Amino acid sequence: MPQYCLPNYNRYLIITFKLKKMKRLLLFVMLLVPLFAAAQEGEKGEFYGTVDLGYRCMWRGFENGTAPSVMPTVGYSKGGFDIYAWGGFAFDDSYREVDLAVSYSIENFSITLIDYFYPYKGNKFFEFNNKTTTHTAELIATYEFGKLPLSITAGTFIFGDDKKENGKNAYSTYAEVGYTHEFNGKNSIAGVVGASFNKSMYNGYEKNFSLAQITAAYTRVFSIGKLEEFPVTASYTYNPYLEKSYFNIMFTVGL
Repeated sequence: MPQYCLPNYNRYLIITFKLKKMKRLLLFVMLLVPLFAAAQEGEKGEFYGTVDLGYRCMWRGFENGTAPSVMPTVGYSKGGFDIYAWGGFAFDDSYREVDLAVSYSIENFSITLIDYFYPYKGNKFFEFNNKTTTHTAELIATYEFGKLPLSITAGTFIFGDDKKENGKNAYSTYAEVGYTHEFNGKNSIAGVVGASFNKSMYNGYEKNFSLAQITAAYTRVFSIGKLEEFPVTASYTYNPYLEKSYFNIMFTVGL
């Protein structure tokens, strides 16, 4: 999953979709895709791709895998519409993930629907029964403050492999506040504080509130040969719930 890979604040955006409603939501998104494309017909779309190489794949305070990982992204964007695929693969095969996402942005606000899938042995990609699927779908909303280098992101798992002991959906909810400051053209610092607001996967389904991550990062953009931009990011993450600290370094290459 994207690392900072992203609060009601109205009871923390816990959306209780049942399977039929989830199917309707997915159908609705599929119908919106051509509508967005048609609405932005005059704008030029573009394909893009990146490859990240990290000491570890970090996501919301959790370390994925036990070895360095490669994380490719390919996508297509047009206007405010974006559709992409993201993957994470550890070199020792301790971690595998493939995500598909669709998002739409308007001014400072964006909404994203992501499907997370882990292609381990026994996990079936085309199994979408809510009781047995190993897919997990999350609905995410992000607001960026514009003049202030701050953003707020909130997400809730609305379908799939996110279950309580009784087998019902947990609707694990996460929110974070992010800060980014760029300076001298090729440098930036960032900070993220993220928390969960219900008994969720972020706290073993045990607590109604838990801090998931406190992260600080520094990025320097280098120019190497034909690579005009070669970002290198060093980060430190502390997970208060797990009481664990992680240091990570990430290299990014644009395709």
